[in-house]
Amino acid sequence: MDVDPLQDIIPSRYAIESDEEDEFNPLQRRPDSQDVPEPLNVQIVGSIPTAGKLIVASGDAGKIWARGDNLGEQTGAVYVNGISVCLCFNPEWTSATIIISEVTTRLPIWAMNGYGKHILETLRPSRVSILDVYPVPSYITSEPLSFQNAPIRYLATTRVDPDIAERAEKFSPPNLISSTSAAFMADLSVSKVQGVLFVLPYPRIPPPAPRKLSPSNIENLTDDLMPWNEDTMSTVQTLLFKAIDEKAPDVWVNKSSKGIAVRVTTRQKGDIGEGGMYI
Repeated sequence: MDVDPLQDIIPSRYAIESDEEDEFNPLQRRPDSQDVPEPLNVQIVGSIPTAGKLIVASGDAGKIWARGDNLGEQTGAVYVNGISVCLCFNPEWTSATIIISEVTTRLPIWAMNGYGKHILETLRPSRVSILDVYPVPSYITSEPLSFQNAPIRYLATTRVDPDIAERAEKFSPPNLISSTSAAFMADLSVSKVQGVLFVLPYPRIPPPAPRKLSPSNIENLTDDLMPWNEDTMSTVQTLLFKAIDEKAPDVWVNKSSKGIAVRVTTRQKGDIGEGGMYI
């Protein structure tokens, strides 16, 4: 008697179910127009020195740190798809270019890498220090950590000055940086440029990056949130400048608490950015 050697084998998967892409699957999320990244166009305008030193201060950390420094008049801006994302300053008291980034709008994830890469490739800095935040409630440590006891942390592409290692702790795995600062650090590491990222402890978990790039909103500059005291800000300011081998101002003073706030003038023809900005 002939025996079918395959008679005890279950039917092939394609014989009992379909993998047609157009077949409805209630568990599959259908993409919409907001899921499709826009074409990315990054443009730097203004008179910004190249091949020098660079400080990038982002988000709430950048906005608050800028309150305590006399950055002077804005010298440039970076536009992403026609929207001003960062403000550039070249104060007389330092040779470094200072960028205050993502304080009036936030970048979507799909725009972060192109934005950071364009800035670094255009300005070609020799050293870079970056300021950002890390959320204490979600930071993973071996023991519970309160916001009041959370330290300033750092990541570096090369070995850092011993003074930095004494005054800040390493940002340790399995924790991740998911902001634009990660794109800057990744590109600095690939290009072998000395870069140090300092992150201040933040009392809450920031919302996820937006799916679309929204127009700048200068009302974001008037947020009164002040998570850090002046001693912490003075410390991180010293570290930011030490990382690029520059001398920092002696102390950081929160000028907004003394009635000196960010002043934004009405945009006139020839102004850089969305209003000539002084901080």
